[in-house]
Amino acid sequence: MTLGRFFVRRFHQMRVDVVSRDIIKPSSPTPNHLKKFKLSLLEQLGPTIFGPMVFFYSGNNRIKPTEQLQKLKKSLSETLTHFYPLAGRLKGNISIDCNDSGADFLEAEVNSPLSSLLQEPSSDSLQQLIPTSVDSIETRTRLLLAQASFFECGSMAIGVCISHKLADATSIGLFMKSWAAILSQGSIKTVGFPVFDTAKIFPPGNFSETSPAPVVEPVIMMNQTISKRFVFDSSSIQALQAKASSFDVNQPTRVEAVSALIWKTAMKATRTVSGTLKPSILANSASLRSRLSPPFTKNSIGNLVSYFAAKAEEGIHQTKLQTLVYQIRKAKQRFRDNHITKLVGNPNATEIICSYQKEAGDMIASGDFDFYIFSSACRFGLYDTDFGWGKPVWVGIPTVRQKNIVTLLDTKEAGGIEAWVNLYEQEMNLFEQDRELLQFASLNPSVIQPFLHVL
Repeated sequence: MTLGRFFVRRFHQMRVDVVSRDIIKPSSPTPNHLKKFKLSLLEQLGPTIFGPMVFFYSGNNRIKPTEQLQKLKKSLSETLTHFYPLAGRLKGNISIDCNDSGADFLEAEVNSPLSSLLQEPSSDSLQQLIPTSVDSIETRTRLLLAQASFFECGSMAIGVCISHKLADATSIGLFMKSWAAILSQGSIKTVGFPVFDTAKIFPPGNFSETSPAPVVEPVIMMNQTISKRFVFDSSSIQALQAKASSFDVNQPTRVEAVSALIWKTAMKATRTVSGTLKPSILANSASLRSRLSPPFTKNSIGNLVSYFAAKAEEGIHQTKLQTLVYQIRKAKQRFRDNHITKLVGNPNATEIICSYQKEAGDMIASGDFDFYIFSSACRFGLYDTDFGWGKPVWVGIPTVRQKNIVTLLDTKEAGGIEAWVNLYEQEMNLFEQDRELLQFASLNPSVIQPFLHVL
C-alpha cells in the first residue's frame, strides 16, 4: 500500500521498535595486503562522530518487506567487499583494522504511516530512524551502521551512520549509490569502484597521546539547542539571488545566497538576545576533491573536507545581504588561491593544516566571536539513490545538536534547498519569525504536497 493513500491522516507521536540486529560481513574476505588501512591527515583531524543520512521510499506492492530486507542484507554484504574499511574497526586515531568484523544492520518497525512523518518532519523523528546517535560510544570503533525501518503503509526508510573518520558527505552518498546499484543492477559499474587514496596525498601526521591531533569535537547540547527545517523553493532562491547580487558578486550561487540570508538572520537574533556586537564568523565546509591539482577522482573515499571562513564586523553595512555574499565569495577565493596551493607537495602541509585547525578551535573556545558552521550536501545527487523500488521521496540528514550549525541539502524538486538550522531556543524564536527570511523560506512545510501526483 503506498503512502499516497494515507496523506490525510493526522500526525501523532511516532514510535520506532527495533525488532532485529545482525552483523553483515563482506561477501569476500579482505586480502592480507589491505588489512591495515592508514588514516590520512584529514581523517585524523576529522571529528569522532558519525555522518548520518536517511532515505525514504514509498511502499511497493511488487515486493514484500521481507524480500526487501533480504535483498538489502545480501547487497550490503557485497558492497562491503568494495568498501572493505567500513567493515573493519577503528584503531585510535591512526588506522583501521580491516578485519571483516562487519557492519551492524538493524530492522525496525514504525507505528505510523510514512505520510505522518512527511507532513511535519522533525529532527527528533529522523534521529529515531538512524541506528545510533551521531556521538554514541560506538564512534570509537565502528565505521558503519545501517537501519531499515518499515512503516505501517509498507513504506521504508534506510538510515545509515558512517564515521567521519573515513567519510565525508560525498563519500556517504557514493556508498549509498553503490549499495543501491549492486541491489538493483547486480553491479557497481554504473557508479564506479571506490578509490581509497587520501593517505597518498595527505600522509598521516605523527601524533601521540602527549601531542594529539588538534581535532575540534562538536559540543552536543540536546536540551538547549533547537533544530528546525526551512525550505527555499527554486523561484524563491532565484528572487533571493537577484536581491543578493551586487557589483562585487554579480551572480551569487544558490548556496551563497541562502547561506548569506541565514547568516544575516541568525546574527541578528544572536546579537539581539546577547545584547553584544561580537564579530561573526561563518565557517563553510569546502570539498577538496575538485579544488586540488591534480584533483581527486570522483570516487575517492575519505573525509576530503576543509573550511573557509568569512567574517562580518558590527555595523549595518557589514550585515547587508550583498556584503555578506561578497564576504563568503571572497573567503572562498582566498581559500582556493592561498590555502589549497600550500597543501599539495609541501613538506610543511601537516603544520599548515594543523595550525589552521587549531586557530579555528581557539576562536570557538575564546567566546570572542559568534561562530557559525555551515555544510552543504547540495548537488550530490542523493535523490538518484534507487534500490530498484523507485527514487527516494525524501532525503533527510539528522543534524548534530550543536548550536549554530546549519546543514543545506537539495529538495526533491530541482533548484530548491532545505536548510536545517540549529540555534539556542531564544535565538530560534526570533530567527523563525524574521520577516526577510520568511519572504524566501517556508518553515517546515509538508514534504508530501509538491509531488502528490507521483505517489
